[in-house]
Formats: sequence, C-alpha cells, structure tokens
Amino acid sequence: MSEKKYIQSIERSTMILDYIANHGSAKLHDISNAVSLKTSTTFGILQTLEHTGYIVRTNGGLAYTLGLNCLKLGLSFQKKSVIHQSIHALLEALVAEINETAYFEIKIGDRYYYLDVVVSTQSLKVIPDNDDYIDLPENSAIAKVFNGITDNFTYATDLEEVEEGLNCFAVPYRTGDQLIGCLVMTGPSYRFNQEKIEQTYRAYLEIMARLGLTAHIW
Repeated sequence: MSEKKYIQSIERSTMILDYIANHGSAKLHDISNAVSLKTSTTFGILQTLEHTGYIVRTNGGLAYTLGLNCLKLGLSFQKKSVIHQSIHALLEALVAEINETAYFEIKIGDRYYYLDVVVSTQSLKVIPDNDDYIDLPENSAIAKVFNGITDNFTYATDLEEVEEGLNCFAVPYRTGDQLIGCLVMTGPSYRFNQEKIEQTYRAYLEIMARLGLTAHIW
C-alpha cells in the first residue's frame, strides 16, 4: 500500500476553520495558539480564507467568523451529499430493524446538533425537540463517544443516567481517521434494555456491511 500524503497548508486551513466553527468567532492570537502556528503563518492562511469567502472579519476587523461559502458547502451537503444519503439510509434501516428513534449527531463547540433523525413507529417513542442544537451532560452516551474514545471502543450507553426511564445507545462514525459524528438510538428503558442494545449494535454492523459502509472500531 502506498504511503498517504497530506498537504500541510490544507490541513492547517481546515484546523483553523474547525476552530472558528467551534467558537463562533475568534481572534488571530487565539487561533494561532489553538493550532500551534506562528502568528504570521496563521494570518496568511486567514487572509487566503477571507479572500476565497470562507471566513469574514467581524468585531471591527479584530475577529474572524465563517463566511457564506461555508454555508454554501453546508447546504450542498444537506441537499446532495452521498454521505448524508448513506447516513439517512442507515438510520432508516436501523429503525426498521429495532423500531426505536435513531439520530445522527455531530458536535459543534460544546453543543450537539441533530443532523438527521428517523422516528420510531411505536406508540410510546422519543420525539426530538424543535431546536436542532442540544446541550448534554458528560454522562450521556453521546458525550461519552466524543470524549472517551479508547482502544477497542465499540459503543457507549447511558442507562437512565440522563433521564429516568430512558436508555440511549451511541456508536462513533468517522471518515478516515476523523470522528465526524455518532449514530444514536434511544427508547424507553423497559423496552430498550441492555439485551435490545446489544441487538442494536449487531444490527448496526450488519446494516453497515449491507450498505457498503465501514464500521470503524477503536
């Protein structure tokens, strides 16, 4: 297998965009420290990103925030992305198999965002709030995925740890070496118990294989 080659300037640019996305807006000094680059190097990348419309200056020119071209990329992802279509197909297949509500969530800053959801057909089921952004405690299954990836990690659970009567299962989903989100399934604890959660993980692996996707296990 040939050795992978990465372009350093592009990698640095994406690190800067990620930092700004997670903080809403950021100043040059903070960005430079966060990505461990010289101020002059960081400023040059920021100027280029500003020139191409991916960031804009705010706060009287002292800070940077994402530009409209980032929005265009996001909207294009929502509408046409093959990955988004694959994620939705995965959620639909898992709900058809287990019949509990399934989500795909990403982390933006300290908050979590419902990228997609498929609702169970059960009479008693979990219904997502209208607000796509949510705050979650550290003992939630989703937070455990984003904060606790270790060797041989498979999935995380919270068994009524966040809300009485509610169990949650979360499994990491990544592209290459990057954790991009997690697939989540949640339901009433009397029905979505440990045995059902183990069945859910087996179903997840089978569906991933059937859809031609790769299940990444740490």
